[in-house]
Amino acid sequence: MRVLRNLVLLVLILSVAGCGAVSSSGGTGNGGVVTRALTSEPATLDPHGAAGSGQNVILPYIFDTLVYRDTDNTYKPFLAESWTVSEDGKTVTFKLRGGVTFHDGTALDAEAVAFSLQRLKDAGAKSPLASGMAIIAGIEAVDRQTLRLTLTSPSATLFSTLSMPYAGIVSPTAVKQEGDSFGQKPVGSGPFKLHEWKPGVSITLVRNADYKWGPPSVKNQAAPHIAQAVFKVIPDATTQLTALQAGDVDIAFVNQPEQVQTLKQDKNIQVIESPLNSLIYLGFNCQKPPFDDVRVRQALSHAVNKAELVQTALGGVGKEAFAPLSPTLPGFDPSLKSFELSYDPARAKSLLAEAGFTQAADGTWTRGKDRLSGLLLTSSRAPNDAIATILQSQFKAIGVPLEIRLLDSTAAMNAMSKGQYDLMVWRYDWNDADVLNIYLGSANIGRTNRVFYSNKAVDDLLNTAGRTMDDKARQQMYVDAQKQIMADAPWQPLYVPIDYTAVRTRIQHAVMGPMGRVLLNDVTVTGK
Repeated sequence: MRVLRNLVLLVLILSVAGCGAVSSSGGTGNGGVVTRALTSEPATLDPHGAAGSGQNVILPYIFDTLVYRDTDNTYKPFLAESWTVSEDGKTVTFKLRGGVTFHDGTALDAEAVAFSLQRLKDAGAKSPLASGMAIIAGIEAVDRQTLRLTLTSPSATLFSTLSMPYAGIVSPTAVKQEGDSFGQKPVGSGPFKLHEWKPGVSITLVRNADYKWGPPSVKNQAAPHIAQAVFKVIPDATTQLTALQAGDVDIAFVNQPEQVQTLKQDKNIQVIESPLNSLIYLGFNCQKPPFDDVRVRQALSHAVNKAELVQTALGGVGKEAFAPLSPTLPGFDPSLKSFELSYDPARAKSLLAEAGFTQAADGTWTRGKDRLSGLLLTSSRAPNDAIATILQSQFKAIGVPLEIRLLDSTAAMNAMSKGQYDLMVWRYDWNDADVLNIYLGSANIGRTNRVFYSNKAVDDLLNTAGRTMDDKARQQMYVDAQKQIMADAPWQPLYVPIDYTAVRTRIQHAVMGPMGRVLLNDVTVTGK
């Protein structure tokens, strides 16, 4: 209810000064530029490649998807105006909107959508949607406005997959023309198109004047009113805050308590809680000794004092987590609290002893000639540095020294995928419980499964859950899978973040969309 209340409040507050200025037809625009701070610059804007930091922020402005997942987790028409599912659940037929064109002027018809989805499917494990796309056996353009998908079995994750930005529909003409450069010259059908990319500085999008098929959650279904959307690369959170308060940036994502409090006192800025399905966790490299020993992972999990972490690193702005699924996702169950490897330093030391380690006079642990220590890897984005420092202190208290390595998000993900770490602090933001399969399924090891965890029983549960259409039965499978995951301890869930979006009041009629996105379709700009 708090998220819903904040969403309503955002629309009301940002609409007051310009009430009646936005028509439902739109199309002419009133100009203006909206600038958003971007912490991590994406390596590519190709939605079908490997996922990278910053991508998810920009892709929805350039690319549209077949279906739209609203903030209440319901699926609504987008590029597909309707769909039917066969009785056996293995055939889904989409009726596409007419008159939709890509930024290059070519038609977005069933052939183009079939090309795009086949390209996404062919991307395979490079895409975070690999498991969701694998269930599609056939993609057929029945006629110009009709697309048919044939599935190997019923899928509970298909619509979730098709609504993600990584399933954005791309222009076949542009893909064939640009080849490997498409990610730097993306062409979709979204409300904005790429105008200029200054590496390390900014990415500028311009209004798509031909747009007239906006998502259902905005009033303006036509072209945006603003002329440009600029994403300014500002890695440092303090610099972002300064830029926001100075008016150099209009929108910024905020997750530091002291910044939230500062911005709430600024009459020129509105601070809105962002609706996300997120979890921050401590991951172990399950293929690398001694972390391949479940007793070691369990021991170090017991060394984590989550209450101290939330209070010290986050100023209390966050909620301690105990299960692998965020509480906002189906499949989360409060009863899983009893399976948590909770803070218990004595149990941590006992488990290390069971694993064959001996504690030396200086408090450290050795097994044979090897001393137990670890390299903790995370991104340099706040508050990860503070979290890492607190974990380092907590592990030192039981005699396990940690070295901290902070890298930019892209470099950190690459190192994790190669197993170049012992422990990591990471985060997911996803819209379905299938996130467990994506990040912990054996088929995704070395890609999205960066902890190299494998358990056949868990795989079977997660794969079956993805094909189960009965919601109650599906959720129970995720509960059962989590019980085993928690025992195996590839992750120690740390906390559920409370994130915010700060918007300058000159930006009117902004709407918060799914996954914390700021929809700019209705936005008008006044003043400075």
